[in-house]
Amino acid sequence: MKRATIGVLLPVALTIHSVIVLAAEPEHERGGDAPAASGSAAAPAASSAVQAAPGSSASGAAPAAPASSASVAAASGTAPAADANLLAELQAAAGADATAVTKQNAASGGASEVPATDASQLGKGVVGNETNPAIALIVTAVGAWFSQGNRIHQEGESPKQTGPDLQGTELSLQAPVDPFFRVAAAVGLYPPDLEEAYAQTTALPWNLQVRAGKFRSLVGRHNALHSHQWTFAAAPLANDFLFGSEGLSAPGGELSVLMPLPWYVELIGAVQAADSAGSFRFRTPGSGEPTYRDFTYPVRLVQFFDLSDDWALQVGANTVQGRSSMGQRGADRAEAYAGDLFLKWRPIGQGTTGYKYIATTVEGWYRKMDVPGGAWRDAGGYAEVTFGLSKQWDTGVRGDLWRRLDRDSEGISLTDRLPYGIDVVRGTAQLSFIPSHFSRVRAQYSFEHSELFPNNHIALLQLEVAAGAHGAHTY
Repeated sequence: MKRATIGVLLPVALTIHSVIVLAAEPEHERGGDAPAASGSAAAPAASSAVQAAPGSSASGAAPAAPASSASVAAASGTAPAADANLLAELQAAAGADATAVTKQNAASGGASEVPATDASQLGKGVVGNETNPAIALIVTAVGAWFSQGNRIHQEGESPKQTGPDLQGTELSLQAPVDPFFRVAAAVGLYPPDLEEAYAQTTALPWNLQVRAGKFRSLVGRHNALHSHQWTFAAAPLANDFLFGSEGLSAPGGELSVLMPLPWYVELIGAVQAADSAGSFRFRTPGSGEPTYRDFTYPVRLVQFFDLSDDWALQVGANTVQGRSSMGQRGADRAEAYAGDLFLKWRPIGQGTTGYKYIATTVEGWYRKMDVPGGAWRDAGGYAEVTFGLSKQWDTGVRGDLWRRLDRDSEGISLTDRLPYGIDVVRGTAQLSFIPSHFSRVRAQYSFEHSELFPNNHIALLQLEVAAGAHGAHTY
């Protein structure tokens, strides 16, 4: 502790010493009253020394009162001797400290400058709220209007019917446990739902990380997002058709590894017991102990490229394998494959806060799932572009598309197939006002055309507020 204090005081003492010596010099040795911009060789050195001290003037000359005091002290003959002794003591202590650190590193093989800590002592030095959870409450209210009663009904946290509604109320908790684990949970208060609750490692070797509990799978760009992270007021249709209204969120375990490559490459794999996730489901309750075929396996490979100071690109490849929610014994598999892209342009120097940007997201899926009498094959996705206009305004457009690649299904009507996807195209535009980091007001319009229902017009007005400490969102 003493050496650390001396290390902090050393630069302060050196600065004070420079000011005292400068103030004690005769006026002609400091260049007189010439301004710092005079171009003389002595002026830059003198002005930089004076400006390092609080209260110094912009012209490079020390204030009159401190200079007078220093001159008196210098005239008495005591200040230079005391100052020299202090500097000698500080330099000797700093040298001893550096020698001790060097010896310690040599003894430990040079692995770290920080002494090892007994695990039993972890947390005993905490004096703040480092281990208290960061708690946030996010409330999202929406007013909706649909021109058609017969339409594609999105469930979950997407608006469901004409009129006012509480779209979501989420209580979020995040906290470090110790140097080895952190925990996070997201609880839906209305409607009641445990969205996520998991523990995650923070100190595994070889760039590994493990997550266990109930969590949203990281496949694709959209599935992992909570509703307050959406760039639009409703979820893309493709995600509802693939994974159901709540997305692919289920108990399980996940392993990820950051590859030792010159650019960012991460491989993520999980096993989840998806009770009901659109195309995928866990085995029927009461039908015996599950086997490896009964679980859902999402896998994602994501890469990031820093193209320039203004451009960044992220690309992902994804697959989900599992049991079909429409399958029968012997023909009960479902599989999905996807590619996604996120391209962002945020010019440096445009505006004072960097809120001007253009972000493009594209996510496309192909799915095959066994059904009675055959198999369904579908493809679709969405593409969106959002524009940051200023610190408080952004806008965006999105297009949704889904297509049945097989035109006939034996004994299954379009109405039965509706939850898993029919031919549909939707266009959406939104404008958002962001009063602060903790609130947003969004107006949105959509036009929807499907093979089963009349054309549908959708208007939404959304209010979102967040109170409390909330963790940073993923890129």
